[in-house]
Amino acid sequence: MLWYSCAQPEPKPAGSSLPASVQQHQTSRLQQYDTVIFPALEKALQSGDVLLRLGTDITSEMLRQMNQTDKRYSHCGIVNIEQDTVFVYHAIGGEFNPDQRIKREPLYSFCHPSENKAAAIVRTGTTATQQLQIGQQAKSLWAQGIPFDMAFDYQTDDRLYCAEMVSKAISHVLQDSSWFQFTRINNKTFVAVDNLSASPLMRFIQQFSY
Repeated sequence: MLWYSCAQPEPKPAGSSLPASVQQHQTSRLQQYDTVIFPALEKALQSGDVLLRLGTDITSEMLRQMNQTDKRYSHCGIVNIEQDTVFVYHAIGGEFNPDQRIKREPLYSFCHPSENKAAAIVRTGTTATQQLQIGQQAKSLWAQGIPFDMAFDYQTDDRLYCAEMVSKAISHVLQDSSWFQFTRINNKTFVAVDNLSASPLMRFIQQFSY
């Protein structure tokens, strides 16, 4: 079951098949995202930031509950700003990422309200140079075409799941792997999303619900 924590949400029904009240609510959320949330995210983010999100599907809800201390978020990625465009690099499985490799996704779609209802910016307490290097390391992992780790095996580097990719990118830049604690469930030990934000290295910058 663990691999689903980073799986792409199931597609929602087409708007025309939904009741008018639901369509109006979705339209309102999209307007809020386009006019308030997305511009605020875009303005606040820096290369090397960790971006958390909470999906709206049942799988995201199940995996949110697997966090042991902070159950607000279900997925994560690393930001890198390239020619004024904000991209999020993240390890994700599921049918909507057919090659199962680390994905490079524009910020707008990564946090889009059609599939998500919350997001948060988390920043490391590193130097400005290290912060940039974290973003570049995420891009490097993407360029290597590393596939998704369905086994959630933190001991291997040839496959990565979402929080594993983030923690290892940061640890690689800092040359220190001791900043992140592990979660243990049913004899499985792994880095969960809340293990990232709970690290003394990390601090929340902004949080958004929509």
